[in-house]
Amino acid sequence: MSSFCPSCGTPAGGAQFCPSCGTAVQGGAAAPPMAQAMDPPMGGGGGGALGMLAHSNTFTIQQKVQMMEAVTMGCVEQANVYDIIDATNNRKIMVVEEVSDATARCCCGPTHSLLLHFYAVDSEGNKAQPLMTLERPGCIREKPCVGEGPMECCLDEMKLHKGFVEGIPGALPTQMLMGSAKMPSMAGGFTPSLEVFDKGNGLIAKVEATGQFPCLFGGMSEMCCDQFYTISNQSGPMGQIVKRKPKDMTSGLAEMFTDADTFTLELSQNLSVEQKANMIGSLLLLDYMFFERDTDGFSFEDGGIAINLFNCYCYGCICPCKCQCS
Repeated sequence: MSSFCPSCGTPAGGAQFCPSCGTAVQGGAAAPPMAQAMDPPMGGGGGGALGMLAHSNTFTIQQKVQMMEAVTMGCVEQANVYDIIDATNNRKIMVVEEVSDATARCCCGPTHSLLLHFYAVDSEGNKAQPLMTLERPGCIREKPCVGEGPMECCLDEMKLHKGFVEGIPGALPTQMLMGSAKMPSMAGGFTPSLEVFDKGNGLIAKVEATGQFPCLFGGMSEMCCDQFYTISNQSGPMGQIVKRKPKDMTSGLAEMFTDADTFTLELSQNLSVEQKANMIGSLLLLDYMFFERDTDGFSFEDGGIAINLFNCYCYGCICPCKCQCS
């Protein structure tokens, strides 16, 4: 007897987890013909493997501190791990793990190609069944000059897939595509921006840096200022992404010597589960684009210390504003 996913009815083919929605498949219960043709229940009211996203519009995304990265001041770049927390009850609902080539991380980071696997967590907060996969084609393969200008080959992007998907970033099959995000034409000019699309490539939102000087971010300014990104569509504001400044000296030191950051995602509209997932994916792409630069606050140059006050964004290029201390 063939096995089928108990949540969405997709044929599992003997796999431990459903290739469609990531639900654990136990036994070999046969699904009726109608269930086999159904899509995973991902929309509005929730349900299915991603149903936990339906119950909140505010999320905290915390990047874990990697000790080897901290000790070596970023010389040994480790794969990122994130906790996604429901901010309404402070409960961890997902863990996200990066899969990437170690050499590419060290030599090309943070513009390297990567996959991010999203997992549900059990009652103790440990990793459980896979939920979705983020694909980011970076430098070397599809995007040789990503983050270096406004040309098409330089525009950063990500695609989000249902379930657990393996392969080469930039060459994954699109049968399970949930949505995508990409830098706009001309890289947004002087404003760091992303355009978010549904699985049919229809524009659902724009994410844009806001504030008095939206083109300035990062560097030592991260220690004392929150960084805001507005999410909007044709109907108006949908919410915002906030890169939070450190709360205390301990978190400040962790952020200064590693890539560990904390974000909040606040959604003002009652979006579908798929749309919320795409917003979380867009937030993680923003982290790699702008906040994963090792020792972004300072560096040792020409026998002295160079302090980076902030970065200036200009048509896809990131230009640090530094002062030298001998």
